[in-house]
Amino acid sequence: MSPRGYRQSARANAVQDTEQQIVDALTALLAERWFDEITLDDIAATAGTTRQTVIRRFGSKTGVLSAMATRMDASIRAQRWSAPAQSVADIVTLLTDDYERTGDILVRTLGQEARIPEFAAVLDRGRKGHREWIADMFSAWLDKLDDKARKDRLAQLLAQTDVWIWHLLRRAQGHSAAETHRLMTQAIERLLREDRTH
Repeated sequence: MSPRGYRQSARANAVQDTEQQIVDALTALLAERWFDEITLDDIAATAGTTRQTVIRRFGSKTGVLSAMATRMDASIRAQRWSAPAQSVADIVTLLTDDYERTGDILVRTLGQEARIPEFAAVLDRGRKGHREWIADMFSAWLDKLDDKARKDRLAQLLAQTDVWIWHLLRRAQGHSAAETHRLMTQAIERLLREDRTH
């Protein structure tokens, strides 16, 4: 690589690093505060950069939020589709491993949905991705049902795998990660068992 090419590459990497630090800063702040309580100055200070840099890279606080959502969505998709799932327990492992990383901030974000219009697009994208993943992971069970039964079962699976269920078991009731996995797996297996008995 020529010296000029090396400098351009280094500059591009530095820009990416700065953008990642800014996104990470908003993620960390959202774990502690409501979105409307966070300022651009807060994000800049946490990222170790300036307000102008944040504006130059993302335009606004909403721009940082959108970038955070895009990266989180990509990370969730990569993690959830990272391994083949042969059983309900395998599927729940992928799900709860994801929720152990992202569940708290997802719940906190959902808690602000009614107050923060900017969250609508972020959460709608997440719901769509979750629906696609559930339909894919449980296709071996769902594809055996007629259209109405499939639609009903998919709706029930979406409810049983929602982050609020994880939060209720893991945080509100204080179960361990292993116990939460066991309880979610049992509930879903019980639901799917009905299809075999009919």
